[in-house]
Amino acid sequence: MLVQNDFPLAPLTTFQLGGEAKYLIVIKTTEDLSRALDFCKKENQPFFILGGGSNTVFRDSGFPGVVLQMLIPGIRCMDTNDDHTIFQVGAGVPWDQFVEYTVKQGLAGIECLSGIPGSVGASPIQNIGAYGQEVKDSILKVECMNPAGEIINLSNENCKFKYRNSEFKSGIYKDWIVVSVTFQLSKVNPLCLRYPEVKKVWENYHTNESIISKQETTNFDSRVKEMETLRNLVIQLRKKKSMVLDLADPNTRSAGSFFTNPILSDQETERFIETAKKHGFQNPPVYPESQGFKKISAAWLIENSGIQKGTKYPGGVGISENHCLGLINIAGTTTALLEMAESVRQTVFDKFFVRLEMEPVVRP
Repeated sequence: MLVQNDFPLAPLTTFQLGGEAKYLIVIKTTEDLSRALDFCKKENQPFFILGGGSNTVFRDSGFPGVVLQMLIPGIRCMDTNDDHTIFQVGAGVPWDQFVEYTVKQGLAGIECLSGIPGSVGASPIQNIGAYGQEVKDSILKVECMNPAGEIINLSNENCKFKYRNSEFKSGIYKDWIVVSVTFQLSKVNPLCLRYPEVKKVWENYHTNESIISKQETTNFDSRVKEMETLRNLVIQLRKKKSMVLDLADPNTRSAGSFFTNPILSDQETERFIETAKKHGFQNPPVYPESQGFKKISAAWLIENSGIQKGTKYPGGVGISENHCLGLINIAGTTTALLEMAESVRQTVFDKFFVRLEMEPVVRP
């Protein structure tokens, strides 16, 4: 087991921010993980699990303990039949690599999650989602190592998935480490075209509407071609918003969407609508979430609070030129980034009385 001292963290995150880790250990097997945890206990060091670094913000002072970089590989087919295929995927597999792999096999379930940075191990923690799909709908179980060093398999129900949340992020499994994730993906379900923006670009691409009716075709080659087309369209949508990592695009030096869409109770929603109308917004966007709750667009709140795309803030940070939910590092610091985030939150709250919540995890 290689223990690296004073390891720079900025290159391991999409923000390219943060100081040094006191120690860094690369994890490629469960045995590596077990030995690394023993090291942490022996040296009395706190540890932090790092995946693809797309949802993590390290302080300028770095991390005063052990960063465990999860690079456990492997995509294993566990079962397949005429209806579905089940895969067990290592926590260190890049998320989009796995999505691309399944799309090429004509498997539906995560195709609209194309282009999302990060690792497979992080996907259940925040229940990643985009364009009408959430990863919770395809997860069968999550293999974890608990604080005692035991390997435990948790069912989908155990994880208690919610909007951008789970028991791993804010519940009883916060100290558990994801080792692998098992997915069930469909050979027969139609492509996901629930999200209006995706449906629109799909229909624009297919000038012949009869092609859309072939979504449920059993012809393998035709199905794969349609799924690859949808994947490419989704990636194009994300690229327009600078939500796909691209070294040539400084707007991608971010965590993607920095804030989650607020979930409001019916009473809070009524207050929001009344406040919006006072500011001249007669039909603010409100979406059903669950019984007694509604979802509000964080992007709409930011844009209509007066914050413009491309806005620069002190300290070398700013708002993406292509998406107001993209808070970016231009040539700044974590301190400046977090000060900007708080400024955005306060601006939105002052106007609409809605508090935005950050999606990335900030490490002490």
